[in-house]
Amino acid sequence: MKQLRLPIFTSKIKYYNLRIVPPDQVLESVTELKKEFELAYGKQPLSRSKPHITIASFKMNSKYQDLLIQVFTQLSERTTFELQIDGFEVFESSRTLYLKVPKNEAIAAIHENVQSLYDQHLKGKLRSFVISDYPHMTISKATGKKMLYESLLHFQKAGYSRQMEIDYLTLVSRSKYRTWDWLHEVKLS
Repeated sequence: MKQLRLPIFTSKIKYYNLRIVPPDQVLESVTELKKEFELAYGKQPLSRSKPHITIASFKMNSKYQDLLIQVFTQLSERTTFELQIDGFEVFESSRTLYLKVPKNEAIAAIHENVQSLYDQHLKGKLRSFVISDYPHMTISKATGKKMLYESLLHFQKAGYSRQMEIDYLTLVSRSKYRTWDWLHEVKLS
């Protein structure tokens, strides 16, 4: 009797995120804001996530990861740029408290570049590709509107504003229900 051999699949669908990670000083101060939220309102979804600004998110078969790196490395032709963090706001629909990052020409240009790279090289390989329309840094999700607006008032009293220089972008991935376990940095010129 002939034995059937099943193919060995070495790749799988992973979640990817192209993001801006703030410089260390801003990263530390935003992490402190997240800890302050937890002290006041308890541990909530995303209250312990690492501070970042999402540029794009998508799913992809990990077998295309080398191509993805090659394509997104083209973003290294972009120059370093400045971003401003300017106070707190909420997304009511997802009950999320966040720091506002006003969209500037540099972010708009990166969004255009990423969309162009997707259209030219990655269209058939990525799933659920989304470019984040509202640059922001999440502090935490809240369990309800009451907690959401109480936390907004709490943080607006102290305020928060920072200028930061961005000199690299970070591409991260994870398996479903797992933490981000892989990263690739794209240095800007």
